[in-house]
Amino acid sequence: MSGPLKLYGRGADDMAVISAHLQDAVAQLGDMAYLAHEQRFVLLVNRFCWEEKAAPMRVRSALQLANVTSIRQKKLNLTRREGVVALLAVHFEPDTPPTGEMRLQFAGGGEIRLVVEACEAILEDITAPWAAKARPHHDLEE
Repeated sequence: MSGPLKLYGRGADDMAVISAHLQDAVAQLGDMAYLAHEQRFVLLVNRFCWEEKAAPMRVRSALQLANVTSIRQKKLNLTRREGVVALLAVHFEPDTPPTGEMRLQFAGGGEIRLVVEACEAILEDITAPWAAKARPHHDLEE
């Protein structure tokens, strides 16, 4: 592996890159926090290392989303702190620039929507990677 990943997001295109790196990340609900006084949402995940082409690997990563003014959730019970979710995608949908909405989509239809004053995100690996049991696989519906 080339070293720890650290990506910055300032718009929809940047968030598409961050989303690609977060696809199939898993997290405990207790590893999500909306820090209203800091206008920040933080999520700790075990990220699949899609950039690693040899052996399947995972790494502990932190996603920080700044400028958050409100949060809504659908089909997630954030009080079930031990519950595990699989992150499918993160999108930034601009409104009147620079404001917009961050959407975190989870397997099973769960979703978190964050209203943001501006798109500002950091995805950073915080541990050394470890061997994963397998590469994530999705059956596509026809």
